[in-house]
Amino acid sequence: MNSEPGRPGLVVVIAFIVTLAGRFTLSRTGLDLPIVNDVRVPLFFVLLLSLILEAHRMGPHPVTGVTALFGILALLLYQGFSALWVPPGTPTGPVVGDLCAVAGLLIVYFTLANWDRDRVTATTLVLFHIAAWVYFLAAATGRGHAAGGRWAALGGGPNVFVRLMILGVITSIYLYLRSGERLIWLIPIPVFLFGAIASGSRGGIVALGLTIVIALLAIRPKLDFDRLAKPLGLLLVVGAVLVITAGPSIAGFVQSRFVEATIGEGYASQRDVLFRMALRIFLQRPILGTGVSGFYTVTDLGPGEKYVHNLPLSIAAEGGSAGLALLLVAWIGLWQAYVAVPARERSLESRTAAYCGIFIGGTSLFSGDYYDARLMWILLLLAAVRPAPEHVPLSR
Repeated sequence: MNSEPGRPGLVVVIAFIVTLAGRFTLSRTGLDLPIVNDVRVPLFFVLLLSLILEAHRMGPHPVTGVTALFGILALLLYQGFSALWVPPGTPTGPVVGDLCAVAGLLIVYFTLANWDRDRVTATTLVLFHIAAWVYFLAAATGRGHAAGGRWAALGGGPNVFVRLMILGVITSIYLYLRSGERLIWLIPIPVFLFGAIASGSRGGIVALGLTIVIALLAIRPKLDFDRLAKPLGLLLVVGAVLVITAGPSIAGFVQSRFVEATIGEGYASQRDVLFRMALRIFLQRPILGTGVSGFYTVTDLGPGEKYVHNLPLSIAAEGGSAGLALLLVAWIGLWQAYVAVPARERSLESRTAAYCGIFIGGTSLFSGDYYDARLMWILLLLAAVRPAPEHVPLSR
């Protein structure tokens, strides 16, 4: 007699911790342990061990959408191989390690989705919500702030902070809908938006705007303004209270960062310079690019600017047209897997993961490197794959 398969739990939490930890090193805490200084080494070991130990509890039915995974892995594999034609003296080891880590995480999450996609996605979304609160409360104490008073926390910069804040907003909406529209889940939204503004991340705010536009285009036919009146009223009240009580603490920062520097002076944190350099490198090496991490060597901008802060431009400069083609294939594969499911049959978890992934993709146009894009790939993959139909035995 076959027993019911187990439900994924602790292993999803471990996978989330590994994903969120990023490139945190023990040297930040004053320790120097050669092998485990990069915490990904012990964390990946624990994750893989836990996955192996739980393998016997997984269900028998796979998910569809494996081609979407193969598309992303093909891009990562090509980027790794591009280390073969980098300029002399280019440090490729750390970046290749990052690419391997992203590939490993994607395989782990696909395996977990193969186990129970919606439960894995739901648990991951709840963990993002919890992480958003942890980061906000840590930043609210004043610890970890970046230069100029920009909010950050727990060793991550402002651009990491804003990603978690907006993921907190999206997961608040998810929890509101999942709970049967209990208004209490909407209260954190103004709080997280406050944190996003306090981060000073203009790219994060633009990415949020892009995500909202895409979401409105998708749900516009289903909008019920009578149904929205009460939640919008609550958000306005909570937002007004927050602005009155806490707004003055960041009013000067908002004025200098967003109004004077951005609008008045056109300050772009050198992103415009980096983007032009990446485009020039692509035009000079249009087929294969400089190879992974080659942008840093070719531009010689110093230790502060190692990458382009724009995922497509970075791939264009370092991977050429071949890399851009693989990036397009990866995105198209995810999109085709997602729309293969009729809209009425998509789970709330799948739709929420899609919007989270779109937002992270938007932020990848303004900040971060290849490893920082891992959340985009993971969330879009969870949105795209779906449980396969029940296996029907072949007739004899």
